[in-house]
Amino acid sequence: MKNLRLLIEEEEQKVSIKKQSFDEVDDTYVDQTNIEKIKEIKEKVQKSGLNFPKIYLNHELLLIARKAYLSFILKLKSDKKITRHSLEEVLPEFILNIQELRLYEKDILDEIKDFIIDNLIAYGPISTIFRLAGDNLNDVIVNTHNYIDIIYKGKTMETPFVFASEEELRKVIDRMLAENNRKIDEAHPIISSKLNDGSRVEVQIPPVAANDGSCVTIRKFQEVPLLLEHLIDTVQMDYKMAYFLLKASKGKSNIIVSGGTSSGKTTFLNAITRFIDSGEQLITIEDTKEMQPQMPCHSIRAYEGRMANEEGKGEITLDFLLRSALRSSPRRIIVGECRGPEIVVMLNAMNTGHPGSMTTVHADNTKEAIVRIENMYLEARPSANIAFIRAQIVSAVDIIIQLVRFPDGSRKVITISEVEKRIEDNAVVSINNIFEFKRDTNDMKKTKGKFEVISSASRSIEKMAMFGVDIDKRIFDPNFIMPKSMLMEELEKDMPSKMCGWKDSFIDSFIEKDGQILFKWPYFQKLLGES
Repeated sequence: MKNLRLLIEEEEQKVSIKKQSFDEVDDTYVDQTNIEKIKEIKEKVQKSGLNFPKIYLNHELLLIARKAYLSFILKLKSDKKITRHSLEEVLPEFILNIQELRLYEKDILDEIKDFIIDNLIAYGPISTIFRLAGDNLNDVIVNTHNYIDIIYKGKTMETPFVFASEEELRKVIDRMLAENNRKIDEAHPIISSKLNDGSRVEVQIPPVAANDGSCVTIRKFQEVPLLLEHLIDTVQMDYKMAYFLLKASKGKSNIIVSGGTSSGKTTFLNAITRFIDSGEQLITIEDTKEMQPQMPCHSIRAYEGRMANEEGKGEITLDFLLRSALRSSPRRIIVGECRGPEIVVMLNAMNTGHPGSMTTVHADNTKEAIVRIENMYLEARPSANIAFIRAQIVSAVDIIIQLVRFPDGSRKVITISEVEKRIEDNAVVSINNIFEFKRDTNDMKKTKGKFEVISSASRSIEKMAMFGVDIDKRIFDPNFIMPKSMLMEELEKDMPSKMCGWKDSFIDSFIEKDGQILFKWPYFQKLLGES
């Protein structure tokens, strides 16, 4: 084991802070509010399926972990680079040398070691959450240092995790923002950033955050993107919907994906990019990079916007990036989310030589998605005529897909609509619902129901034919029961081995996540010899 002196002061006089004994370390970490909170959460732990660390479920253990952390900090050398590897080597010896800790079991000591590492070089309790929840973690929501909630498997959960103080939380915020060369202060109290693993971070600090502390929201990055097969297995859509969407993607339909926050819009876009021909050049444009197109690297260029600096200069907007992209010879363009003036350029791109382009918008249904697009256009071009805007939408958009995350955490494609090439008598854009999810309202605690065919597509089929894509029209017959083999035959044509940024052994990750995947989708067995 490496000598402890690599990290600890060899001479006490070099320590700028007076050396304290373990018992003298400040013990104000856990206040009465947190003690009561822990009591409440302990009752919910069993139902969550998560094994929260014992030190966060016992205020006395949390206090001990905190004192061990502060004691270790007092002994650190300031001129030595601290790494996780070096800490893993020296901390066990350091902890065992503290007499007060020798009475505890190994699992508690390991938790204390992780506590020290996470608070010293990582994101404090947020890093613990990352390890604990794994791929099932959707979001981490910090509502001041005393309250950390998570969205786990689509459901919001309270957790026992806390930061020691607002100051400790701000240290972690600064550490996160530094990974993307961002800073936050009272003059600029709101900022968007990302972590090294790609996870998206949104931060608000006082005075904007008005509840006596900073707020942080982290949208967790998934290392292994979900395939269309995963969306089918989790009953987010049925075979007919999946078949239609892969054909629409191949057939260069212009697609708008609509839904609320955390409804799975980006995940869905990633899944259908798999069916874009590898010979087409795709450009993705986002505020913060989240998309992982399921295509070869040579086919993808990713552009990312930039916020203004502290002097208010250097901002690069999505609108600007989109205009630049149109001069870069793309075949398709995907804007991660249209929220403003970029919608004008997006509709123009869909209308002028970039078929198969896609974007997402925030709306509660496909009709409202049309209204949302109209409003964004008017905000960007207040003098525009509404009839002209609607004509642009009718000409540009082929399909609108509505996603919903229900209270039980499940996600569904609830509507697939086709924009008809006409304006209704009341001057609004006409849409035709092709597929819908009909929910069973008898049991509102669980999301049950069935997917139904509402009508046949026409515009999309014409476009597919234009680009040489055949579709079996039987899927629009409500009485036709589509066999899984019919979908598998199409999915197998686009095996996921060509996807940019995926590890060679990603099939192992699929098997670990779902041991039945090789039986549900047998063609994945072909990848085992390649991994």
